[in-house]
Amino acid sequence: MCSISGFTWEDKILIKKMNDLLIHRGPDDVGIYTDSRISLGHNRLSIIDLSQAGHQPMSNNKGNLWIIYNGEIYNYKEIREKLEKIGYKFRSTSDTEVILYAYEEYGSKCLSLFNGMFALAIWDTNTKELFLARDRIGIKPLYYMYDGQNLIFSSELKAILQHDIKKEINLQCLNSFLKYRFIPSNKTILVGINKLLPGHYALFKNGVLNVKKFWDLSWEISNKSENYQIAMLEKLLFSSIELRLNSDVPLGAFLSGGIDSSLVVAINSKLRKDKVETFTVGFGHESDEFKYAHKVAEYLSTNHHELILDYKNITRKLPKLIWQMDEPHSEITIVPLYFLSEFARKKVTVVNTGEGADELFSGYVNYYVGSNMFKPIPDYLRRRFYMWYYSPFKKKNRTELLNFSFKEDNTLHDYLFYKNGTSNYPKNLLNRMLLFDIKHELPNWELNRADKMTMAHSMEARVPFLDHRIVELSANMGVKQKLPNLNGKFILKKLALKYLPREIVLRKKQGFFVPMHAWVKDSLEDAAEAMLFNNRKKFFDYNYIRNLIHKHKSTKKPRPFQLYSFQILILLFFDMWYEMYINDKNPEDLTKILRI
Repeated sequence: MCSISGFTWEDKILIKKMNDLLIHRGPDDVGIYTDSRISLGHNRLSIIDLSQAGHQPMSNNKGNLWIIYNGEIYNYKEIREKLEKIGYKFRSTSDTEVILYAYEEYGSKCLSLFNGMFALAIWDTNTKELFLARDRIGIKPLYYMYDGQNLIFSSELKAILQHDIKKEINLQCLNSFLKYRFIPSNKTILVGINKLLPGHYALFKNGVLNVKKFWDLSWEISNKSENYQIAMLEKLLFSSIELRLNSDVPLGAFLSGGIDSSLVVAINSKLRKDKVETFTVGFGHESDEFKYAHKVAEYLSTNHHELILDYKNITRKLPKLIWQMDEPHSEITIVPLYFLSEFARKKVTVVNTGEGADELFSGYVNYYVGSNMFKPIPDYLRRRFYMWYYSPFKKKNRTELLNFSFKEDNTLHDYLFYKNGTSNYPKNLLNRMLLFDIKHELPNWELNRADKMTMAHSMEARVPFLDHRIVELSANMGVKQKLPNLNGKFILKKLALKYLPREIVLRKKQGFFVPMHAWVKDSLEDAAEAMLFNNRKKFFDYNYIRNLIHKHKSTKKPRPFQLYSFQILILLFFDMWYEMYINDKNPEDLTKILRI
């Protein structure tokens, strides 16, 4: 796991500045390559082949191809064997060199060979062509800025801002962020800075940038039996986890006590001879999952570690967390994930996690409206409810809050109403919900959070459920296999019963609990008010914010109180991000403004 950065002209000082800013992503080694047409920078977190033979930027034997790469190709040994039979000679045991020669042999078609997570750049000194690519699901981030002549790219947006560019808020994206909690497109919150979409690659040559798709999901429903689907899921999950155990550094797992992470740990335990190091975080609250995680750890005989957080400590570190996230973020679980990663890094460098299972196998309650049991309700109403459910700031809220006219973002609407233009489009409502989340929520929200919070502590997170073979299997399952009788993750639970206690598998889904309301009330209510009103932004109506904080302070009813807390945190997180990324304040400055 690493950082990559680059741009299409030569400047050794500037590429070093980008590298220096991202040293947290790869503290083990630093490398730079430049010529008159390119600057490439790399920070290395050594996971496979810890020797200098794995140094990047890395060239091929001919010296005409140079690669920088962030991620892991789990099936690299299999690809290497094929390349060796063709005649390629390898100098290292790294997966980086395998990517390099696969590209030399197959060009962009090499991407279809890779099972893994990656963001990569390859420069051809002969053709003067730059090749960029991002993995199928978007597990690894890749930002870029293209002005019609030159290209800048990096693993993190903050490195692109080392260049002398205008920092301007994309107001339509701000509206989208408040509507969805993330921006569901290739755009970012800043005008001109984009994300390479998952499953896409880009070619840059002679000032021209072309972006192309190399992978997509097929939603053709198979007629395979329930037993067949369970057996296939078991086979693929074992294969996925076995591939993701390959590491030359210590490897553990996050364990929440829920079915997803517990099943990952259970299969880890089956495949390993040594005990798995497992890690759980909580707040000492009655809703913590410590007791379930402990039960799973005891059942599987893991070396288990628990971390309890306190409000004051996490509040003091909040500006640093927001800085690490790169873009405004609404997910409160960045907080425990940041501290859990810091805690686990003392023991391991790599962790396997349970991310992605809910989006593949219908684990969230909001998917219920897409199930067969809700078919008596008119389809139109089900779709409208789902769109309403998704948004923390409804259109009425945003009309009152935002001081500018906005064009409503209809991305989710278009998915639900067959208007997104995808040829292999799911025919049933549930799969259209899942497709939106796989394409947009996962890469822009959940996986972005996982990448930034673990890499803040130089730790690699692997996500076995998001092996593309498992994603494809889930897409081809019918609604009755995913969500029969409102029983989410039905197939996954059937499999999990073979490896975990029934009380773990069949207990009511809880989700990772953060006592957000108590935290806001105890440590953030006054701080949020001070922050928001000391640094007023022209695009917000502060009468709305004043009323929001007043309602939060005065109400005792759980449901509105929960919504008010969430809205306050989203606005606070955005404001902190803005002060650091637009107004160039550092995290310590914000700690003083927050009076914490």
